Amino acid sequence: MHIQMTIEPLSTSHFSLLLTWLTNAHVKEWWDKDTAWTLELIAEKYQCYVDGYKIEKDHKKPMQAYVFCVDFVPTGYIQLYNAYDFEREPVLRDLPCSLAALDIFIGDELFLGKGIGSFVIDSFVHTFCMGKYDYIFVDPDKDNTSAIRCYEKAGFKKNREVDGAVWMLRQINCR
Repeated sequence: MHIQMTIEPLSTSHFSLLLTWLTNAHVKEWWDKDTAWTLELIAEKYQCYVDGYKIEKDHKKPMQAYVFCVDFVPTGYIQLYNAYDFEREPVLRDLPCSLAALDIFIGDELFLGKGIGSFVIDSFVHTFCMGKYDYIFVDPDKDNTSAIRCYEKAGFKKNREVDGAVWMLRQINCR
């Protein structure tokens, strides 16, 4: 597959694009489905991501947020952070210490079902995660079979099912 892909840091100029993507049915089904997004809510949530952090219990925690483009067309969103920086229910247990978490969606439905997700994830991991973490964690909904297949194609392996989510890991650094 020959794809021209670029990844750029999230900026305020992307907020209207995020609004469009987050209200598309294929994204809404899995990503903040109970939120009625507006530009104001996008700015409220994502401005700190533009600035490189997210607030967790009154502390700024690093958050890297990006928009990726395929063949120069803005196509989707991806974010990366230390998996242990943000509380989850249930708590992460028995997982590697050096663990990033990744979240992604393809916002433009014209790019769905073309193998782009796994390509973007693999490229992103090589560019932004190598040497920084030993493992990457994702936790798609157990019913989101497209996401699970995408992550498997990108080298993730199922770890366990927890409260309706499939915990998946990809080792990226061998020590």
